[in-house]
Amino acid sequence: MIVKMEPDELITFRVQYLLDSDPLSATTAFPIPVRAPTYAFATTMPLATQLGTILRLLNAPQSIDDAAIQVYKDGDFGAYLDLESSLAEQTEEIEGLQASRKNSLVVRTQLSVRVHAIIEKLLSSEGSDLRRALFSLKQVFQEDKDLVHAFVALGGLNCLVRVGNCADQNYQNYILRALGQVMLYVDGMNGVMKHQPTMEWLYSLIASNYRSVVKTALKLLLVFVEYAESNCYVLVSAIHAVDAAQGTLPWANIMRLLKDYDNADAELVIYATSLINKTLAGLTDQDSFYDESDLLEQQGMETVIQRYMSKPGTDLDLLDQLQLYEAVLKFEDGESDGQRLPQNSLRKTQRHRPGSSTTERRKSRRHSTDNSPSPLTKVLPTAVLRMTPTQATLDEDDSSGSTNSTEFGSGIFQDKKPRDSAGVTPGLRRRRERAERHKSFLREQEEAAANGIFAARELRESYDLEDKEMLMQLKRDHTVKDLTQKLCNLPTSPTQEVPGNRAIVGDMSGLISKAKEGLAKSKSKGEISRSSSVDQELKKAEPKKSENELHWEELVRNMTRPLNLCDLDFTDLHSDDEKDVLAPRGLGAGIPPPPPPQAGGMVMPPPMMPPSLAPPPMFSYGGYGPGSLTNSVNSSLNGSINGELANGNNTIKKNKKTVKLFWKEVREDMIPQVIGKTIWDELPNANVDTQKLEHLFESRAKDLMTKKQQELNKSKEIIVLDHKRSNAINIAITKLPPPRAIKAAILKMDATVVTREGIDKLLNMLPTDEERGKIQEAQLSNPELPLGSAEQFLLTLASITELGARLKLWAFRLDFDNCEREIAEPLMDLKQGIEILRQNRTFRSILSTLLSVGIFLNGAPVKGFQIEYLAKVPEVKDTVHKHSLLHHLCHMVMESSSDTSDLYSEIGPITRASKADFADLAHNLTQLESECKASWDRLKLIAKHDCAPPLKQKLVDFLADCAERIISLQIVHRRVMNRYRKFLLWLGMPQHSVSESRPNEFCRTLSEFALEYRTTRERVQQQLEKKANHRERNKTRGKLIIDMAKFKTKEDVADSELKQLLATPSADQADGTLTWRRRRAEQLRSPIARQSEEQFTDGDDEILESLVKTATKASGNRTTPRERKRTRHADRKSLRRTLKNGLTDEEKQHVSALIQTY
Repeated sequence: MIVKMEPDELITFRVQYLLDSDPLSATTAFPIPVRAPTYAFATTMPLATQLGTILRLLNAPQSIDDAAIQVYKDGDFGAYLDLESSLAEQTEEIEGLQASRKNSLVVRTQLSVRVHAIIEKLLSSEGSDLRRALFSLKQVFQEDKDLVHAFVALGGLNCLVRVGNCADQNYQNYILRALGQVMLYVDGMNGVMKHQPTMEWLYSLIASNYRSVVKTALKLLLVFVEYAESNCYVLVSAIHAVDAAQGTLPWANIMRLLKDYDNADAELVIYATSLINKTLAGLTDQDSFYDESDLLEQQGMETVIQRYMSKPGTDLDLLDQLQLYEAVLKFEDGESDGQRLPQNSLRKTQRHRPGSSTTERRKSRRHSTDNSPSPLTKVLPTAVLRMTPTQATLDEDDSSGSTNSTEFGSGIFQDKKPRDSAGVTPGLRRRRERAERHKSFLREQEEAAANGIFAARELRESYDLEDKEMLMQLKRDHTVKDLTQKLCNLPTSPTQEVPGNRAIVGDMSGLISKAKEGLAKSKSKGEISRSSSVDQELKKAEPKKSENELHWEELVRNMTRPLNLCDLDFTDLHSDDEKDVLAPRGLGAGIPPPPPPQAGGMVMPPPMMPPSLAPPPMFSYGGYGPGSLTNSVNSSLNGSINGELANGNNTIKKNKKTVKLFWKEVREDMIPQVIGKTIWDELPNANVDTQKLEHLFESRAKDLMTKKQQELNKSKEIIVLDHKRSNAINIAITKLPPPRAIKAAILKMDATVVTREGIDKLLNMLPTDEERGKIQEAQLSNPELPLGSAEQFLLTLASITELGARLKLWAFRLDFDNCEREIAEPLMDLKQGIEILRQNRTFRSILSTLLSVGIFLNGAPVKGFQIEYLAKVPEVKDTVHKHSLLHHLCHMVMESSSDTSDLYSEIGPITRASKADFADLAHNLTQLESECKASWDRLKLIAKHDCAPPLKQKLVDFLADCAERIISLQIVHRRVMNRYRKFLLWLGMPQHSVSESRPNEFCRTLSEFALEYRTTRERVQQQLEKKANHRERNKTRGKLIIDMAKFKTKEDVADSELKQLLATPSADQADGTLTWRRRRAEQLRSPIARQSEEQFTDGDDEILESLVKTATKASGNRTTPRERKRTRHADRKSLRRTLKNGLTDEEKQHVSALIQTY
């Protein structure tokens, strides 16, 4: 049965611990204490936050950084639990754990820590300590099935090889025993297959002077090549590497063993020839087969075979292996001559031969000589020619792991009958709607008034330069006659429209009133004559400019330098970017903005619309009128919303009340006409599972609190630290990224997230063990209260292992840059970030999906939402699993758009721009201009005194270059800021908010959201990978290679069927009626087999011996000769045949032609 858990539920399990900090010591393997205490686990809280309390409860010796939790059920250790996840996310692992009092969750040392302890002890021990450690290593691998996989993955094989190369024969025997135990597990065998140094070491041991070492090494090599055909190539590669390092031919160690006729050990020779045959049988292409067989023939393999065949009393198993080698070689050469060959000894498929011509086919080395051994029928007795019957080929049962079904489907949603929310009467709903309409009307009036103030202020700024030019013109002409004439030509009615200048933005009332006064004076008194009074007034209005300022203005007018600053290209900023999108343009064609609100809070009504202009269309929430929706919303909710909106209501009917997203919607009246389409009009379609959202974000009654309760809970926090420490941490947090992202940044040493200054702050805030313990205890005792910001930050830091070492290493890698780049780089980052966000597919997918989710949860369609709401997405949590909305958003985006990225890695410029203060940047730019102007005065003072002309020229050139750079910076700054404001309007932000928006705050909102999105996305991917790896790990966990069908013979299958039929536990039990047959079997058994059985030490050695017996007695399980891939030479033969038969005339001509080419 699966454990079902509700949110905020506590589940009780028994807890114990193991003394396994030293895996090689002789400690008990049973959990302690015997009477296990119970502990109530919070189902939705990560286990890592509860681990400290469990360690104190048990008084366990493990440290919190080294501890792990393993399931102990039915007397056997099960899977390790993921400490970063909660029990609710690991229900499959704890299934049935409460069924028995003997089951528990055991705290023990992590696998990686134990493996490193074993490696460190093996490398640092000597003498008797090393002997005891090596002797106990095999037993350790037998008792812990998970340790083998970790040992192989964390470099344990390198340690064994390193110790084995320097050890004597006794230590080598212990290492071979442990290695044999590793190879018995599928995980261990897979690790050995990927570790060629282990094969090289095993092959090198064949040259040892100690029989036991050679015998065990040959056994392990036989088991290795028998496990998979691909292992034969691994062994061949290892043989070539070892012999090349020694300066000998490959296979030299085995050939030296076979040629030691005087001291030959029959058992070792059998193992060696079996290894040769097994390796050659696993080579799938003929080139590889001939390459290895020719090397053996070159070292006298034919002589060895003749010697053993002619020697009386040769073991029958050895004769079988020698006959097998000869038969396979002749078969590949195509010269079997009809001789009956053992069917179980040849390849099932023919080796691959690339060439198709039979006249140029490659032969073996022995093919051209006449000194091959005599036919076996003349030398061997008849009994030798009888081969063992063919073994039945048993295909391995590749059981496909059952994939876990997802919790929720994503099918087509069914239209459900809408129903009213419980407890809300129609009359109450109407009153609420009227109140909302009244509030929205007042809000629109306030926004219109604010727009009027803003437009008036912008008007003065935009016309400042024109006023100056007009004053200069008046100064030159000494008259206002021209201005009066120009004003007379202006349209007197607001209905008149100037062609080509349709939308005149701003309030011209100030200039028009002055013009009217001047016009009246000219009509009453005649034309105004030139007088000195006007000159004096103009002089008073215009301050006298210094020579430096006039020179600066001249430089600005004559500026033709390209916009390239600090190797940064700003040339794509054109004159169009000089236009300020926030400049006052009026509300329509020639309509002035509403006046600012008067004193007392009264708001003046907007001006009347000119009669020539058509009234604007009725506002319908961005096109969401009755019975209509945009295409993106129509398709994004799978058509389920269309039916619910068909009745004319702008609300989406749901079966359950859901959590609301309190965002600010984007409205059509907020977007100026100059922007045109916004991002909300260009979003792609997003599919949203409304049934899943309705289940996850259901508004639960117990989660609803009154405003008073919310205010009380906000004021209540778990405070553990003292006041001084808490204040210091809270101050430092304001300069750091969110705590949820700091951990991933520290682990990855991501300098784009935490700066050098931030690292120094973190080093001063390292939590102590005492602080961590107090915070965890307080959190568990009051789970309903949130932690204080300082406590939560310290708890996040405390979950990072070796935090101090990481931060010090990270701080060693960072650096600094110069003043000019500090101004240019943020501007480039802002410009590039805007371009990236406009084109980024992931950003659009996130906004589209989040918009669809919010439309469904809120029950009302909107055009879009303000970007500032992205900062609140991680704080919204579902009411079932307590996962954030961002967690589900990651799932939805990854499922609907598989080609999206983590967003954070694509918006690096936005992240960098968020760390720059653009107000200080503008101030620094002004300071640079002032310093440059002051430097001109300083240069003049220097030029009055003795100054070399070359130096003066260098200084002049330098200051001129500086001035041009500063002017370029000013142009770039102005154009980038205008482009930034235009981008905000494209995002749907109202104009009054755009004027108050700061680029670094806006970029920080996007950057922190992207960082949260990447962190959550990586966690989602890690959870999916962990589940997949766990399913794959369970397929081979603790599985012996003896369980593989490859090592099961026909007799083993028949024996197991007979055992099941007779319902007897073992076929080897004594049976009085079959005593004579058992004695007869003992007499017929070979002395080598009896010797092998007498050397059994334990069950695993018996398994290993049976595998070796299977590999040597039954040489193969193929019913038909194996077809290898053909050789690249069309008619290649073995070396023996080539030397025996010589070369044909055509081959001689071919060889002579090759010789002539050299």
